[in-house]
Amino acid sequence: MDEYIYGVARIRALESFLLTDDDISQIIEAKDYDTALQFIIDKGWGNGSYNLDEIVREETAKHKRVVDEIIKDASDKDILMVDYDYHNLKAAIKKVCTDSKIPDESIYVEGRVDTGFIEDCIRESEYDKLPDEVSDAAKRATDALLKSGDGQLCDVIVDKALLERIMEIKKNHENTLIRDYADMKVAIADIKIAIRAALSGKDDTFLKNALVECEGISVTDLIASIKDGIDGVCDYLSTTAFSDLATAIKKSKSYFECKCDNKIIDRIKNQKYESFSVGPILAYSLARENEIKTVKIILSGKMNGFDNDFIRERVRIMYA
Repeated sequence: MDEYIYGVARIRALESFLLTDDDISQIIEAKDYDTALQFIIDKGWGNGSYNLDEIVREETAKHKRVVDEIIKDASDKDILMVDYDYHNLKAAIKKVCTDSKIPDESIYVEGRVDTGFIEDCIRESEYDKLPDEVSDAAKRATDALLKSGDGQLCDVIVDKALLERIMEIKKNHENTLIRDYADMKVAIADIKIAIRAALSGKDDTFLKNALVECEGISVTDLIASIKDGIDGVCDYLSTTAFSDLATAIKKSKSYFECKCDNKIIDRIKNQKYESFSVGPILAYSLARENEIKTVKIILSGKMNGFDNDFIRERVRIMYA
């Protein structure tokens, strides 16, 4: 893809500004919250603000602007935006169906479809006006919530539609990173669903309605494993490429979540050596999101007085 040669060159320059694992260690070891906050401000984060939420919003917007400037083909950005689109769909359904008064800024993220338009379509039952990939899920999830009042059922319907959409993106794309990332993302989502189901006593029917087939995980075997609870799920995972997650969940939920994110960063690191595709740009975007999430975790922990060991267990590895 010759059109990405310039974009990749720009990304290589931006990668030099990404935080390293050493930087993250310094933030953790900072004597207090103010010192840690000053560290990232000195690294160029934020826009003069000393408010963590404002800094996070600014950095998130900044990196999305970069990606939008470089990637002109909308289909190449699908894998990055799909989470936001379905998150906003869930938020809109619940806001309309429950007459929620929660401020928009606390429930919506930056997706591709105007959230007010999504709400109007749901309110007027005009689902066919929504993008094709979300219209069916929007109708089914809205009907389910209105009939049952079950917010979790609404989530399951939309979440499965999201995973199916991710696998559709994989099917329609030749880029190796997009295909690998799609499989990794869906596999980890399936594992998380199975673990939650095992811990909460959900049955096979729940899993059949929630899991999506992908490379690396057998939905049939995962469903069969749940009959033995969390130990059964872990025993199955130990036979797959995700055996480290079985060990992680036995340690703590936060450590497990951290290991899930780390597997994705490990998978995308080979894009540092690619130069002629959209892969390095997508990898940079994922790395930037991981970096922002990690900084927020650390600073939130320091703000709330948690000790360094508690924070360190939740810290993700860096791409740089």
